[in-house]
Amino acid sequence: MFLFNRLELKLLLLTAYLTPNLAVSNIAKQIMKRPLQWSEIQLLSTTWHVGPYLFQFILNQKLQSHVPELHLQHFQKEYQYQAMRSLYLKRQIQDLNTHFTKNKISYCLLKGAELIQTIYSNQPVRPMSDIDILCYSKDIDKVAQILKHLGYFQKTMHQSDELEFLATNRKHYPAFFHKNRHTIEVHFNLFPGVSNQVDLTLELWAHAHQINKTSQFCLNKNHHFLYMCHHLAYHIQSPREGLVLYWFFDLYQWIKKYQIERNSSLYQAMHSKDRSQIESIYNIINHQWIKQETFGTDSYKIEGSLEKILNQHLQDSHKDRIKRVITYYRQVLADKHPQWSFFKRFKYWFRLFFPKFSYLKDRYHVQHKWTLPFYCISHPFMVIFRAIKRLVR
Repeated sequence: MFLFNRLELKLLLLTAYLTPNLAVSNIAKQIMKRPLQWSEIQLLSTTWHVGPYLFQFILNQKLQSHVPELHLQHFQKEYQYQAMRSLYLKRQIQDLNTHFTKNKISYCLLKGAELIQTIYSNQPVRPMSDIDILCYSKDIDKVAQILKHLGYFQKTMHQSDELEFLATNRKHYPAFFHKNRHTIEVHFNLFPGVSNQVDLTLELWAHAHQINKTSQFCLNKNHHFLYMCHHLAYHIQSPREGLVLYWFFDLYQWIKKYQIERNSSLYQAMHSKDRSQIESIYNIINHQWIKQETFGTDSYKIEGSLEKILNQHLQDSHKDRIKRVITYYRQVLADKHPQWSFFKRFKYWFRLFFPKFSYLKDRYHVQHKWTLPFYCISHPFMVIFRAIKRLVR
């Protein structure tokens, strides 16, 4: 369990201000004059993937002299590594655009893949583990064929009936991996678990606009903002997914660059629960950064709601984590896909634990038929073990 005081959290949250600002710089200097645990700041910045943000912030605000040399070098190495990854990632995205345009496959870049071309185009601070794209579900076979031709593969193939059923009711198909490239996730709907997800996806496509006569489309800025808020709210509630601080930074930068109007047709089409979650995320960002852009002398002493969330995350005991895990699975069992009938829900979970042999062959790359009974018996235990491991690690 981490034991961070408010000054160290405040410093990390200040790194969302990437634009040089004298008031921000003065507040940061006040914090840095106080005794800080830089080893813990380094550890937490790595855990939350904001090391490059911190280094960029230090440079922009001219704070190098206030950071211990050893830690400054560490942040600089992280930043340089991210800069190289960003360049390589942009080449990958351009390569995908060429192949998709050639084959007339419409697609939209999502989250980080879109952000590094827009709000982070000149600052290599945004880490990415995969490339998220939105495609029409009718194009998935062509997309899979292109990606496999480029050397991508799926650890779990989606040819089997069971996994096809599971994938169809999730937010994306099984991920495409590559030995030397970023993972690609092909989404066909962006609002998993929402009863009118098909209608919302059609609304997204209806307002997307084409880019430079290619097959790439860009989501409406308001719609992409709503999706990112919905995505972040989902991850905050899920102990399996964990918390990534730069998702909050993304939304702040997005609001700062674009004039966001939340009350769009897409917003009105959402369920009241989803709208409430989006409003909560917006209010957190608004209070943490937008309202604080005019700093007072003691503004760093004010604790925001995001700091409370982060402190809660850091101070979770083993007992608290187990409790959250139990709550998460209870919600998954009872509330996931509310539009499903009891029979459909039962079939989903039954097939997850007791799939047919065709799924086991795909999932475990079985070479000999005589080993299938072993996988049939062990598979339910392996599913439970992986779930527990991911939740409590």
